[in-house]
Formats: sequence, structure tokens, C-alpha cells
Amino acid sequence: MQDKTIDNALQALRKRGGHQGKLAEVLLDMRGVAPRLYRETTPLKRGGTKRLILGALNSGPKTTGQIGDLIRGLRPDITPRSAANRAHQGLLRLEVKGLVCRDGRRWMLAH
Repeated sequence: MQDKTIDNALQALRKRGGHQGKLAEVLLDMRGVAPRLYRETTPLKRGGTKRLILGALNSGPKTTGQIGDLIRGLRPDITPRSAANRAHQGLLRLEVKGLVCRDGRRWMLAH
């Protein structure tokens, strides 16, 4: 198992809390992994990313980065990379449902 995978699993246990969380915290400390500074305190409500993407594409084609910038407007506490990743994953889910399509790097509403 890769070190990063082990660290992620331990951080997930730490987040849960309890006895396992305390043990995970000790193990992460022994491994020299600093605690994550970011905690999602104001997540988008269920379906929020989907509505944001569809609303953005309603005004015309957009790139993943442009949609990521819109997400960052709502959630300035996340990194640009995280916002772009969230946008990309949302676009892929909407593409599978047939709601959006891609033309090169630009996404648009499906006809």
C-alpha cells in the first residue's frame, strides 16, 4: 500500500474521532504527517454543484476552470485546484446523465 493511501486512511479515522481517531492521530504524528488545515465547514447543499453548473452553462459554453471559479465564488475557502476538480467531477456526472456535452475543452448544455 502506498504511503499516501495509508496517510489518507489514517486521516479519515482521525476525522471520525473516538479511540480509533486518537490512535490514528498518534500514528500520523509518528509518520510525520501534519494535520490537515482545511475542514469543509460550509459544504454546498445537496445538488448545489449540479444547479450551479447547469445555471452557468445556461448562459453559454464554459471551461472547467471557469466553472471552478464560480464554485470558488461560493466557497472561497477551497483551493482553485479543488474547485476545478469539483467542477470536473460534476460535469462528468452530468455528461453521463446526458444533460451536458463537451466540445474540446468547453462544456455546454446538451440539446
